[in-house]
Amino acid sequence: MEKILADFLEMVQVDAISFDERKVADICLRKLEELGCVDIYEDKAGEKVGGNTGNIFARFPGTLPGSILFSAHMDRMPQGFGIEPVIEDGIVKTKGDTILAADDLGGIAAIFDGIRKLKACGQPHPTVEILLTICEEKGLLGSLHFDYADIKSEISYALDSPGHIGRILIASPHSAKLQVEVFGKAAHAGSEPEKGKSAAVGAAKILANLREGRLDHESTSNFPIVEAGHGATNAVCDYAIIKGEARSIDKQKLMDYIAYFEKHCQETAEAFGVTAKTAWNLGSPGYKVEKDSASVRLISEVFAQMGVEPLPEASGGGMDANRYNAKGIQSVGLATGYFDNHTTNEHVFLDSFLRTGEMVMRTVLEYGKNMEKYKV
Repeated sequence: MEKILADFLEMVQVDAISFDERKVADICLRKLEELGCVDIYEDKAGEKVGGNTGNIFARFPGTLPGSILFSAHMDRMPQGFGIEPVIEDGIVKTKGDTILAADDLGGIAAIFDGIRKLKACGQPHPTVEILLTICEEKGLLGSLHFDYADIKSEISYALDSPGHIGRILIASPHSAKLQVEVFGKAAHAGSEPEKGKSAAVGAAKILANLREGRLDHESTSNFPIVEAGHGATNAVCDYAIIKGEARSIDKQKLMDYIAYFEKHCQETAEAFGVTAKTAWNLGSPGYKVEKDSASVRLISEVFAQMGVEPLPEASGGGMDANRYNAKGIQSVGLATGYFDNHTTNEHVFLDSFLRTGEMVMRTVLEYGKNMEKYKV
């Protein structure tokens, strides 16, 4: 069995979740030391977010000037306990009752394999900086609380994307959480319903004509949480709440949608005779890296060397690259061969995944040979 696959299978079979990445972190700390990394430490981000584990940072020292950063996250979605991986016909999957946690342990295994291959090739190379984060699935909390003063790299790759090797995520949306509380008037539902005004019906009217789902080619919204009443059918409902989110690559489009959401809720509630109170807060920042940027040109050259067609496109989800770009570290996301993440159908195509270590190694070597070419 190839070492990258062995690393991956070892990590996925260790139980972990956001705020409890301890067991995976301990494996990562051990492997980083075995690989010959230096400056290894675990920060205090876990204490800041209420978890038991911090972000892990390390360097694999180079013989050339400069450095390049690779990142992946240690947490996973909730259905990731008791994972039993199955390998069939070149695909790694589960028995169907859990996720696989390739998002994002596949990215961690790829980084480890890239370092392993870099050591074996014996060629001069720049320093590799490694950042393994916590609580990415909870709003990029680990990367939010990392001290970026330790990062020397100008270019970064987040190995955290579904798709075959070659997919490059050059954009990721800005996001916001939105909610509306609807206040009606309670009354006995059987004796005097005329004296009441249903907040539940008001909420339904708000949702019925709300623009949601795919808004345009780079914007979406979703309102999956609706709560109303107090568990009684004999009272006219006096309170309801709707919770959701909106995203857009274009921040102005996101702000315009928030303004529309507030106006729509207020006008619809007023027309029905109930009161609406809206609230929202911005989530992680989005990013957009141009196709001719240094990070995209570098990884595209690497894929050309590997005989892989580069596919630069936008992502609909967030990743730690969002925060890196906001901190001035040019970063894009890279696919590692997994599909259907966040579901019990999650699976990995080995023909893609087994080449991700080579992808990391070649990226470091190409950057070292042509650093001036890839100036940010």
